[in-house]
Amino acid sequence: MKQYNRVMLGKGGKYAKMCREAGFIGSEFEVNEDFSDSLFENWRDFNKKYIPKWQKLFPEKSKTSAGLICGFTWTIVKGLKIGDTVLCPSGEGYYYVGTISSDYYYVPNSELHHRRRVEWMDVTIPRKAMPQKLRNSAGSIGTCCDLTRYAEIIEELIKNAGSAPVPTPAVVTKPAASKTYDERSLHKLFCNFLRTRGIYAKTIFHEKSNHQVDNAQKWVHPDIVGVQFEEFKNDATLSLLKATEPKETVHIYSYEMKRKIESDYQLKQYYFQALSNSSWANFGYLVAFEISDGLEDEMERLNNAFGIGIILMQATEATILYPAREKALDYITIEKLNNLNSDFCTFITKLSKVMNASKDYTSDARLSFEKICDKVFETDDEIEAYCKEHNIPF
Repeated sequence: MKQYNRVMLGKGGKYAKMCREAGFIGSEFEVNEDFSDSLFENWRDFNKKYIPKWQKLFPEKSKTSAGLICGFTWTIVKGLKIGDTVLCPSGEGYYYVGTISSDYYYVPNSELHHRRRVEWMDVTIPRKAMPQKLRNSAGSIGTCCDLTRYAEIIEELIKNAGSAPVPTPAVVTKPAASKTYDERSLHKLFCNFLRTRGIYAKTIFHEKSNHQVDNAQKWVHPDIVGVQFEEFKNDATLSLLKATEPKETVHIYSYEMKRKIESDYQLKQYYFQALSNSSWANFGYLVAFEISDGLEDEMERLNNAFGIGIILMQATEATILYPAREKALDYITIEKLNNLNSDFCTFITKLSKVMNASKDYTSDARLSFEKICDKVFETDDEIEAYCKEHNIPF
């Protein structure tokens, strides 16, 4: 099956024009050796060989970052096949379009030294011409992202595209103001995604808090709490686990939700808010619908230092950019939140009943617990209609 992939040629597309003129795409992967004998069919084998080599060059970076970078490189040097289509951001608001025309080759001591030849088309696709859902996917963080599910849309855009290069407009006009989405409207979408991953989640409404108890609400309450049950089936295992380590049958999550993270200042502000709000849970996450480019190093530093994970969400999916570190539950803070907020207290109360229920009543307790969680969508059509109603890019 033919693939369509967005490939970033250097940070911000700084090498895009060079690559178009010279007829190739390439990877900035810093391990400067020929991969010709290491073009494994499985990306995991490639990662196994090159993660240690990359981490020797950058010991301060995490294994997660190394894995992402190795995976992107494998996509360029092996994953993409001859005949596949690539869309490469120009750095000026449009995409160059080309077709992979050769296998991997190596050019030492050069920019993007791990290369594939490309036959570039004499067209460009303006980013603003893309439907919003394609625009969102093409803007994903990382060197590569798979756009194959938008193949028909991309082919239609290519058919209707003009010749390249696209001139920079002499006059920039301010676009008319358009309706936008609010943060709270993202909750149902994110909780719906969590349910597909076996996590039952509930919005915590800050306005229900007892402000007489604590006026500093902003950095106390999570936006969303969630729980994931260990689904052991064998009765003997369940009985033993419940008798010895009942806490191990669940993992509790805390999520701080934001619409956009647009700057280093915002990232730090929101991250430490998430850290404060999630200190009590097994896993804490900062979640955003949009994250600007150029924040990867600071996100990684914060994640390594403090352990709060970061998730980039979209209407129907989400990507864990940096996983959270597991912590023990902080019962003193849980007690404080139970006294502050009725939503949180209800969630913990219902969860406790599930954990303490005898075998004959576990199903009833789970059903009662699920009823207080955020409702989920039945179909993708419902999600799309919800996004349109709330002005959320789909």
